[in-house]
Amino acid sequence: MKTHKILKLWLSSSTWLDAIHAHLSRNYLQYIFLVLCYAAFAQRFELSINVSESLPGVLYLVEKGKLPSKGEYASFYYPSDFIYPKGVRFLKRVVGVEGDVVHARSHHFYVNDQEVGYALGATSTGKPIQENSFDGVIPAGHYYVKGDHPLSLDSRYRACGLITDQMIVGRGFRVL
Repeated sequence: MKTHKILKLWLSSSTWLDAIHAHLSRNYLQYIFLVLCYAAFAQRFELSINVSESLPGVLYLVEKGKLPSKGEYASFYYPSDFIYPKGVRFLKRVVGVEGDVVHARSHHFYVNDQEVGYALGATSTGKPIQENSFDGVIPAGHYYVKGDHPLSLDSRYRACGLITDQMIVGRGFRVL
């Protein structure tokens, strides 16, 4: 009885493998084209999934190697190990660029005299968090980033701070 089941399983898998072989033999050019297109796409783009509430979307397309402009999204490596592991990819909106002026007054942060957020003294889990002490003109090669959610971990806090060109993966575009 066991031999019969094994033989039947082997024959069904053999039929299945023959069907796959026949399919690939007929469509191999399409699969080669698909692999080449993916390789070309992956050289320049990647998909980023937003798992937090810091931004409104869930899926973002990141154009690798392109620096963001003010108002665009930036994908970057998180510089600290506070809450998240160092080097995790973050995605935030750029609200301040080289030459913009950042000021903090009573935990309110301003870029060019427009309020961009309020810094809390603790995270949503109650862990104390230090606000960013930067005050002045954003230097060349640096960005002030912000999430849309008030609890977002962004440039208002020392753990994130100003983002440098070297930390940026690319600029992001909301897909979903």
